[in-house]
Amino acid sequence: MSAALNAGMQGRLFARSLLIQSGWNFERMQSLGLAFCLEPWLERCWAGQEAAGREARLRHHEFFNTQPYMASLVVGMLCALEEEAAAAPVGADRDALVARLKTLKSAAAAALAGVGDALFWGALRPLCAGVAAAGALALWDRPAWAALWAAGSYLAVHNGLSLSLRWGFLGRGYEWRGQIAARLKEWPAQRLIRGLRAAGLVLVLAAAALLLVAAPAPHRVLGGLALAAAVLLRAARVSPYRLYAAAVLAGGAAAAAGWL
Repeated sequence: MSAALNAGMQGRLFARSLLIQSGWNFERMQSLGLAFCLEPWLERCWAGQEAAGREARLRHHEFFNTQPYMASLVVGMLCALEEEAAAAPVGADRDALVARLKTLKSAAAAALAGVGDALFWGALRPLCAGVAAAGALALWDRPAWAALWAAGSYLAVHNGLSLSLRWGFLGRGYEWRGQIAARLKEWPAQRLIRGLRAAGLVLVLAAAALLLVAAPAPHRVLGGLALAAAVLLRAARVSPYRLYAAAVLAGGAAAAAGWL
């Protein structure tokens, strides 16, 4: 039976995909969440094939782990591949499709983990932090508005971008099927990551500038030196542990001098 990915089914899968981490465990990681997410599709896709449907559910209880926001692409792909397997005749053809499904599932999960970490953790979150910090500092003379802006802007930007991408990934995964790797090369992921990182850096520097302008003169000098040191250390790719040690020593010296 065909189970076309219409808006209603996509909505059900999307809602369940938000809970993909809820069944996380050390043995199989996100497998329970993935199986829960796919349940409405498998029920419809394998209707009338009870034994095969049970096997389909069991194979998605196997080990699975990827960046949770990118999991929608894998879910969409699996929907298409399960549909192909359900439509194939019982025998070698179906077995080959199921084996291909398992291989593509593992490969896609591994590949998308790195892309998702760089996009969502390494680019989007710093951008949202920059938006929150810059806006809050601009409203520093009105603390209530500053706090409201910091919390509201972070949540709005982060959830607006991430949820819209996760919704779109479901349809893209279903459309791309086994060609996710090739299609991702055409998708401007690296350009998007670089753009978000650059925007986040600009906002963080703007927030630092606002803070320095508002600070008393001695603190302004100290803050400027700290900012310059941070930029130089980042450019030199100094070990984080050395950076933490330098921050502790600088803070201790500033406190002893009465600057803090």
